[in-house]
Amino acid sequence: MGLFAKEELRRYAEKFLCGLYRQIGGSLDHSANCMDIYIKNISYGAYERPQYGYQATQAILRELKDQGLVQTWNLDQEVRLTSSGLDKCRDMCK
Repeated sequence: MGLFAKEELRRYAEKFLCGLYRQIGGSLDHSANCMDIYIKNISYGAYERPQYGYQATQAILRELKDQGLVQTWNLDQEVRLTSSGLDKCRDMCK
């Protein structure tokens, strides 16, 4: 088993995706820092336990990338929505 249970990972991935959507203003042309999204939308405690925050962020990103909803670069530090991700956010993040 990974860092999160399946349902927990799904819930955190949705929070992360909606946080990203809000932060970039729903634009495919903008990106954000992955840890900033995690800290602002999932766990402020990541400041206290940065290794856990990094592992959690990587698990969430892996899930979202596998679904084709986000793209990452710069050693997975930056993230942006794909067109599929943007469509999902428009339906889910109201």
